[in-house]
Amino acid sequence: MARGWCVAKRAGSWLMVAALALAPWSLQAQQGDAATPAVPVQARYPGVIELEVDASDISRRIQRVRERIPVSAGPLTLWYPQWIPGNHAPTGPINQMAGLVIRGNGQPLQWTRDSVDMYAFHLQVPEGVSLLDIEFQYLSPTASDQGRVAMTPNLLDLQWHRVLLYPSGVDARGIQVKPSLRLPDGWQSGTALEVSGREGGSEQYAPVSLMTLIDSPVFAGRHFKRFALDEKAAQPVWLDVVAENPQGLQADAKVLDAHRALVHEADAVFGARPYTRYDFLLAVSDVFSGIGLEHAQSSENGMHDGYLRGERPYMDNDLLPHEYAHAWVGKAWRPRPTWVPHYNAPMRNDDLWMYEGQTQYWAVVLAARSGLWKPDYAMAMLAQLQGNYATQPGRQWRDLHDTVHQGILDFNSKPQAWADWQRAFEFYNESTLLWLGVDARLRALSRGKVSLDDFARCFHQGGKQGEIRLYDRNDVMQALEAVQPGNWDAFIGNRMDARDGSAPDGLKAAGWELYYSDAPNLVVADGEADGITDLQYSLGMKVGSEGVLQWVGWDSPAYKAGLAKDVTLVAVNGLAYSGGRLKQAVIDGKQNGTPIELIVRQADSFRTLRIDYREGLRYPHLRRIEGSADLLTKILTPRR
Repeated sequence: MARGWCVAKRAGSWLMVAALALAPWSLQAQQGDAATPAVPVQARYPGVIELEVDASDISRRIQRVRERIPVSAGPLTLWYPQWIPGNHAPTGPINQMAGLVIRGNGQPLQWTRDSVDMYAFHLQVPEGVSLLDIEFQYLSPTASDQGRVAMTPNLLDLQWHRVLLYPSGVDARGIQVKPSLRLPDGWQSGTALEVSGREGGSEQYAPVSLMTLIDSPVFAGRHFKRFALDEKAAQPVWLDVVAENPQGLQADAKVLDAHRALVHEADAVFGARPYTRYDFLLAVSDVFSGIGLEHAQSSENGMHDGYLRGERPYMDNDLLPHEYAHAWVGKAWRPRPTWVPHYNAPMRNDDLWMYEGQTQYWAVVLAARSGLWKPDYAMAMLAQLQGNYATQPGRQWRDLHDTVHQGILDFNSKPQAWADWQRAFEFYNESTLLWLGVDARLRALSRGKVSLDDFARCFHQGGKQGEIRLYDRNDVMQALEAVQPGNWDAFIGNRMDARDGSAPDGLKAAGWELYYSDAPNLVVADGEADGITDLQYSLGMKVGSEGVLQWVGWDSPAYKAGLAKDVTLVAVNGLAYSGGRLKQAVIDGKQNGTPIELIVRQADSFRTLRIDYREGLRYPHLRRIEGSADLLTKILTPRR
């Protein structure tokens, strides 16, 4: 009944999500920026830009770029992309660009970088010049301290926004680009782009708009394999894998079945697929920098070497579900504040609690429903989340909604020493508990007739490749009211704006509660297998295999003793440090009432300190609330 109402009403006024048409328009000032003038944006750029990228220099990790841009005489500004979709911040790596030379009719032309906007290059096109020849190099990082390592001797992730300049002030949908890519001999690739021809190590792609190009990265490698996930469908889905070695391409049948189940479980949630075909681009490597980035017809995913063989760690097995859910939540349907016509206009992150928050909720649910996570692992992950936000001090001063701006505040995404006090990027994980509460409340109010699945299928109907449908907070709230009345704006608003330190209540609404025991849950055990000693809920710290503190909780026993991130533990109670000895010291402290004595090193200084903690080991777990309905089990149960 609710879904029928939604179908009928969608043609009305409550959800204004008409597909964006390509027409002249102006980027108007956002609410709150009344003083900001409108910026005119040209709808189309005449001609086709030719873009050639040579990525065959894998030993030096240099990508050589040649562009040919049709022009007319007069002043011209070229932009290097700055605001990258999915990054939610001005992360364009212009610091890795070098060797820029611009020629007209074979003669070098003088260019000048803008003194305020470092991503803008100004030049004067002389009379008689109709085509610019541009050359530069993109210096792909060789180590993680330089940026993301996306080029190794065996594999490559080519993101087009890193290797092009484009004319300023033009809608990215109205700029046509004909791209080509040269790879090392013998390499194969996966991409959502249409390959129009291959010659030697060079791949030519059919002309596309600049928006489609930047939304269509290429994964390539010496070791490549394509797995069919749903190849016979009208809108097929593939898993394109590159690996550091042939063993990385070996896939366990159960793992592939789980990925196929992911596709069909997403169908059950969202309905029709909003793409013509979809490619999961997956790099399995322990040296390639990890990534998870959504695109309209593909996604970039980085996992560890044994992922396809079903080897632990399992913590990030929700990555592909997250990026796939973005095909609906964030790509085909996009919050209005995030929409800009090109890649050098600031984006607004106000609705990331929906764009990323609900996506991460579906990542957890789809990982469990598909079998990428076993049910008890999904429960352990939710216990970890609940434990984190039930004890997090930062919730006393910073509300959930304010965290959506973190990407812009810290666009380099560098980990901070006091992450739980600053509350960085929590619109992902805490919003998981927020949307769990919404799902549970929908089910309770409707007596089991309506769930968040119904909202998703209703809200995301009618999408197709090439269209972007915009919405805002009011649209989301009206859609929730349509499937089940519940004063949703107040319900969600109270949870997004709270600064009282109260624990999220989504699990309780789903019939489960948090408790602690001295036995590690499955997520903690997963980390301990990698040498991490996780004492977050006892001493308030996590320690790496070499004794270096990876995390210290604000106002925790470790904090009060004077410890901080990156301090090295040297000895525990007079013996050389080991994770086992530290845990035993926590147990002894509870049994004997003795403080824990540590020798620590910070830079070149050593000191001795004591932690007076006597409550023993504590790890979060979930248990049923007696007399309540078990909605969580229903939520995590496969639909197909």
